[in-house]
Amino acid sequence: MASYYRRSNGTYCVRVSNGWKDGKQELISATYKPPKDFTEKEIQRGVKEFAELFEASVHNGLYIPGKRNKNVINPFGMTVGTFAAEYYFKSVEGHLSPNTLTFYRSVIEDIIVPSFGKIRLTDITARHQQALIDYLTTPGARADKDNDKPLSASTVKRYATVFSSLMTEAHRMGFVEQNKFRMGAVRYPKIKKEPVRAYDRDEAAVFIEGLTDEPPRTRALLMTSLLMGLRRGEVVALKWEDIDFKNQTLSVNKSAYKEKGKPQALKAPKSQNSVRTVYFSEIYAQALMNWQREQNEQRKTAGASWHEQGFVFTNEVGDMISLYAPTEICSDYEKSRGLRHLKLHGLRHTCGSLLVENGADLETVKAVFGHESIRTTEQYLTPYDASKRRAAELIADIVTNREREVVG
Repeated sequence: MASYYRRSNGTYCVRVSNGWKDGKQELISATYKPPKDFTEKEIQRGVKEFAELFEASVHNGLYIPGKRNKNVINPFGMTVGTFAAEYYFKSVEGHLSPNTLTFYRSVIEDIIVPSFGKIRLTDITARHQQALIDYLTTPGARADKDNDKPLSASTVKRYATVFSSLMTEAHRMGFVEQNKFRMGAVRYPKIKKEPVRAYDRDEAAVFIEGLTDEPPRTRALLMTSLLMGLRRGEVVALKWEDIDFKNQTLSVNKSAYKEKGKPQALKAPKSQNSVRTVYFSEIYAQALMNWQREQNEQRKTAGASWHEQGFVFTNEVGDMISLYAPTEICSDYEKSRGLRHLKLHGLRHTCGSLLVENGADLETVKAVFGHESIRTTEQYLTPYDASKRRAAELIADIVTNREREVVG
């Protein structure tokens, strides 16, 4: 805990313990000089905030004795803009995916800092977050000024979450004593929950049957989404070393991603639970082996121009396919077969929904799909029309039988 006392010249000496060295406690000191026009009440508040900020800076390794630390030791308190630019991004960059970090940076630099950047962290409250939410619900919040439609409710919440992340990190690092976003309720626009879009059993059967006449790569790739439930990035990142044909298992341990202006690359999966091993059927094994044989022929044809990297799904020279290729392949296939249009991720939803509908317990589906929370898995509980029709017939049968028992 920081301590401080007033000197005879009106300044304050603030001391913080930096642990023990050579059997002695190391004390680090700083000076707080109150502005001349401050009242006694303002001085006491100022020195208290200065002491808290100084202590956080020392314990986080941000204050280095003997060097100028003007942004850390600021008698008026650190601003949102300074914290974002000098500490926030450095602190979270190892914990967020590259694309998420890019999104957070754009929201903070384009919206939050211009709006709240000059406000002290200690003065930020839930009313500032509400002001951001209210602004985002107006048509003027869009970067595309030709589009007069307000942002969707879910997008507004995503943007507001970035502000929450910034203040949570400021609290974690000790730059604010309390995260006031947690102390005040804010009103979000109501999010209209869209039902999970998936194929029913008959549509899925037609989808799989039609793949028989497709090229080996298309057949294997779309089966990976529908039968295995892999995410798009996981499909693209898949390597042959991840496939165990003997035990018929597939290891999911990486994902492909693409940042704007940068080459496609690999990263760790979405969460720790996303690292998983899943089993596959004989029909999927045959599809993979057929594609592997075709890929070997492509390798021979390409000769020296082939870039061997071990990816399962490759282009004509052996590189991993574009992150956008599976979506295009799925769309083209559905169109050619006259199938109801479903995005590639809809095949993953189809896999989960059919598993749940046919008796797989949620914990098993959660493990197979690599979900972080069982609440995510519960989205697959959305019933199909056929199931609801059977439910109607079931209740009719129950009532009919009961009436017969009474009559008899």
